[in-house]
Order: sequence, then structure tokens, then C-alpha cells
Amino acid sequence: MAEVMSQLYDDVFDIRTRQGDRWEIADDTIAASVRRKLTNYALSLDKEVEGVDEELRDKARQDIRMQLLLAFQNQLLATTFRSSEATKQEWLAELDSMTTFCSINHPYSPFSRAFYSVVSYDTGIRYYTKGEPKPEGVEKGVELAFYDFEHRLIGKAQEAAMAQLFLEDEGQQRYDPALLPLADEFCKLHPESPWMPWVSRAVGKNRAFNETAIPADLHFPDVSSAQTIKDVTDLYKGKVIFMDIWATWCGPCRAAFAHIGPLQEYAAANDVVLLYLSIDRPENDEKWRKMAAYCGLKGEHVRVQNAFHQEVYDTFGRQGALSIPRYVIFDKQGKIRFTSAASPEQWDKLKEQLQEVAR
Repeated sequence: MAEVMSQLYDDVFDIRTRQGDRWEIADDTIAASVRRKLTNYALSLDKEVEGVDEELRDKARQDIRMQLLLAFQNQLLATTFRSSEATKQEWLAELDSMTTFCSINHPYSPFSRAFYSVVSYDTGIRYYTKGEPKPEGVEKGVELAFYDFEHRLIGKAQEAAMAQLFLEDEGQQRYDPALLPLADEFCKLHPESPWMPWVSRAVGKNRAFNETAIPADLHFPDVSSAQTIKDVTDLYKGKVIFMDIWATWCGPCRAAFAHIGPLQEYAAANDVVLLYLSIDRPENDEKWRKMAAYCGLKGEHVRVQNAFHQEVYDTFGRQGALSIPRYVIFDKQGKIRFTSAASPEQWDKLKEQLQEVAR
């Protein structure tokens, strides 16, 4: 059975990444045909897991269905993106049939690693593709997901979906403040949940982040009138500048912050400016400031302004795309000496580059 499930995971991954197509659905634009292929495959796999422990067999069957439902959802989204309204409605009708066949609310559905993706996609399809009216006062994000889970899912499926909202917030380090009041609602709905220790840990991290105070050694200069990158770097004339281009949503950026200790010590001893340039949008301003404090980023903090947003992408990106984190070193004359400097994780190399620029 392990071999059967491993092959299934590989097949679903190949479909999602367009690397393979065992079921011949990637180019199939007929919703009923795709549903038929996937349901037939599920039924064929049911026979493969006969003869094993009953509970294990039922978990495997639900895992199969969650994986295949995810494949159908992905194909629906890819096909209906620019299709006619009639085609979209055909796919949505078949999705209803596929969803019924797969039984999202089955108590063993949450054992599938595809489960949370399935219920999350289902919420998105429900409100953004089907266009169902959103509940009053609940427009988007975790609040909409929680509402949908509460009113559409039941039992173990509801409990697991809600819990994973909190765990995803922790894992992605989003620290969405809208989740905090929802934690109380989760506790009321599932007071004896085995998920509670992990939910409590995630909520604790979320609360700690949102209660973060901005220390004095983080500076947020007013750059609202800056028209160019030079207008920003001119604030630190005569000093070597290490610029870290990042964003609150960038996982690799946040991971690199765990290695900034040696860089901070060197900067303090050698009068190097640590300039953290965020490409976050204006609506994330508060989160950007808190993230800087939460991660202990002592130094100067600037969020890209519309006036020089494109210049940042043109200067440090390629063909309109900017890969972050990106590290840049300016010399004391304000000239860029390293457009792609070493990261704080490569401290020995970065130190050499800083010393070279300072000479």
C-alpha cells in the first residue's frame, strides 16, 4: 500500500507542476471527462488497498480522494481562468459531483496531507470563482476561511481545517492579527481538541509578534519625498551602506535574519550603515515595522515608495522581476560596489566585501 500511495503523491505533484500526466487530464478541457478519469482511478486504487487493517484502509481511501480532488481543483482553476461562462459552470457542476464523491467531511479526510489545500481551494472557488456572496463583515483572508470552515465543514474535518489555519500562520510567519479573536472561537467549538497545544503555541507567537514594541535602535526615516534610490542613500553620505532588500512575506529573507549577529557587531564597530529596504506594499506598513522589530533588525528601515519602486526593480532585478533577499553594498561615495553581495549567512565572504569597499 505504501508503494501505491507514494506513486499517487508523485502523480498529483507531476500534474500540479506540469511535469507529468498519468491520467491524461492536463490537456483535457472537458470537466465530465476529467472527473470520470479521476473517480475511476480512485475506485481502482480502492482495490489495491483491500485486505489491510480496516482503519488503515479507510484512511488510505480518503487520502486517495483528497489527492484526486486537489488535482481536479487545480485543473478547474487552470481551465476556467479564461474560459466562457458556460464552460466555467460546467466545471463547477462537476466539482460539486467530485466533491460529493470525495467526501471532504469524512472523519479520515484530515489524515491526507492534501486536505488543507483542498478545503482552502474550495473556499476560494466558492467565493471567487462561483461568486457566492460573502457573509456581512467578512470579506477575505483568514476570517473568510474560518467562517467557511465553520459553516461548511463538520466534526473532525472542521476541527482540523480550523486548527491548520493557525498552524499555517505560524509556519509562514504571517502573524495575521485577525486570527487572535478566532482563537477564542476555536476553543469554544473544540475545547477538547488534540490540536490545542499546537494552536496555543501558534496563537502565542502571533500575539507576541503583534504586541512587539519598536525599540530605539530601529530607525524609520521619512522618505516620503524621496524620488530615487540616491535620495535615500544620500541620507548616509560618507558611510559604507549594506542594503538588504526584503519583504515581510519572503521566507528566505526572514530565515537569513537568524544570521545577522556578526554583521550587526561589525557594522557597529566600523560605522557601517545597515539599510533594510522593504518592497512591501503600503497596506503592510504596520506589519513591516513590527517584523523589523520582531526579528531584531537594528539599523535603518525604508519601505520602497512609488516614486522609486520601478528603479529598484530595474536596478537590482532582471526583466521586471526582483529576486529577494538581495544584498547590495554602497561605498562612502554612494556608488554601488556590489550589486549582489554575499548574504549574512556567508559572513566570511561578506566581511571581505565590506572591508574591500571601506578601503
